[in-house]
Amino acid sequence: MTPMENISKHGGPTANPVEEFAQAVQEVLAAAEETCGTEDLEPGLERALATLKKNPESRIEFENKILSLIESPQEGVVETVSFLMHELRWKAIREAIEKRVDSPRGDVSNIRLYEAMLDAFSDSWSDRDLYKRFS
Repeated sequence: MTPMENISKHGGPTANPVEEFAQAVQEVLAAAEETCGTEDLEPGLERALATLKKNPESRIEFENKILSLIESPQEGVVETVSFLMHELRWKAIREAIEKRVDSPRGDVSNIRLYEAMLDAFSDSWSDRDLYKRFS
């Protein structure tokens, strides 16, 4: 790759879309550790969503990243998955979450977290008003 190929239209280095998504998610997870509200999470969530939308050719890799997040939900994962899937409604993610609700593995207290993520697939998602995009 020549130096010019590694520069985006905005003058900064280009990132692999999957890496760009992973960075946005890490920002959200870090912010979730430090705050209680969703306001501080929204910029990273919006960046992650924009990356998913503008790179449909990378959907399988994105799905794998999201699936790895739901394996062991930590602070910020419910918000991330819920925000993204309320907008995108990807079937593979929904099915994976439903499977974890129906056949819990490991920590059964995670069932409530998975149920919260599933709720986001509905038009009447109870937490939608926590986010500017959906309120």
